[in-house]
Amino acid sequence: MSLGDLDELVQNCRTAEARAYVAEAVSCYKAGAFRACIVATWIAVVYDLIAKIRELALGGDAAAQVIVNELANLQPRVQQNDQGAVRRILEIERTIVDDANQKFGFFDGQQIVDLQRLEADRNRCAHPTYQGSEQPYSPSAELARAHLVHAVRHVLAMPPVQGKAATASIVRLVESNLFPIDVEQAKVQLLLGGLDRPRDSLVRAVADSLVFGLFEGAVTLMGQRRTITALQATFALYPGLVEPRLRHTLNNLGRRLGDHDLYLFFGLLLHFPLTWDFLESDNKTRIEQLLLQTSAETAPGILPTTYAISELEVSSRKKTNELNSEQLGRLLEASKHPIAIARAVDLYCGSENWDQANTRYNQVIQPVLGELSEAQIRRILVAGNVEGADLNGAHSFSIFTRHVYEHELIPKEEVLSTLRGNSLATMANRLEAVEISRTNSPF
Repeated sequence: MSLGDLDELVQNCRTAEARAYVAEAVSCYKAGAFRACIVATWIAVVYDLIAKIRELALGGDAAAQVIVNELANLQPRVQQNDQGAVRRILEIERTIVDDANQKFGFFDGQQIVDLQRLEADRNRCAHPTYQGSEQPYSPSAELARAHLVHAVRHVLAMPPVQGKAATASIVRLVESNLFPIDVEQAKVQLLLGGLDRPRDSLVRAVADSLVFGLFEGAVTLMGQRRTITALQATFALYPGLVEPRLRHTLNNLGRRLGDHDLYLFFGLLLHFPLTWDFLESDNKTRIEQLLLQTSAETAPGILPTTYAISELEVSSRKKTNELNSEQLGRLLEASKHPIAIARAVDLYCGSENWDQANTRYNQVIQPVLGELSEAQIRRILVAGNVEGADLNGAHSFSIFTRHVYEHELIPKEEVLSTLRGNSLATMANRLEAVEISRTNSPF
């Protein structure tokens, strides 16, 4: 790391006060005063941790408030040379790293080790009798530089809310009715809410809290779209950390949830389809069986999700083919997937009377007229003769043929020849007559 890199390290500090503390340590390093650099680095860490605890106290953290109140009581006594107060305030400084970790969850395991090494080396540098030898402790440039880097990365560049308090704060943010359901907007909210340069443990804790909240949490999280959006946003921000947690947690939940609660997986898969790939084979089988066993009344709410999963195509088609025209009509409002459209054509071409044909047309054909393939259009035109459907003469069939002809969904000549070839010459002649009349009209 060059001297320029150290200057950049200073700029990474979160506050102006932290930058000032570290700048002093960097100046010592540049001057070759490595003992002074380590001492100044430790002082920067202590000042910054106390400042973070004060911030937490202002935010209502009870444990932080206890420490702040004690410091406020001790400092006037220290000024009066109260030796009891001096010993106590030095004890607070000595244990500040452990307290920050145990009470507020500021650090991960290795970070604690790095900071404890900094404190030990600071003691060697600042206390002549600490070494137990006549030679003063002489740290290397590399050691001083490592302590500087650790101090900034572990403490001075980080926000004050971590651990359980930070997780709870972010979860409360997601629970709000004002939390967005747009992933990009959610990313902004989460970054400002505490996921900007977080420790790995915080990201994992947030991911776990959101997943468990989605399936087993309070009503403010369970089954909520905003919970899924927050999970998507967290994954987008830190995929390398979140994906392993999702794989672990979703599979554990899938194995223990009851059938009714398992339906929540369909909501997750609808908005976050990538999570299907995180499931292991036994959980995929459970979800597939849930799809196959769900009622035809419930299926329209599930199938738009399963259509997007290639492994569920066969089961999705089977369940779709169990829907009647009313149920299929509800499904088509949400998805015009080819499987659903194929079922719509099957139903219309299976109509047994004109009333049924007209009802089915309104429910499942009219909504998908623009999505029908040419093959499906040709099938409907001849279904009365080829499949025995009672379409010829139905009002809906007349509407359908006129729409196909006028919008040229297939060539007009083909429509006319098909009708005439299937004992529907009168209908063909009527279509031609209407077109001629429009062509000859001066208007």
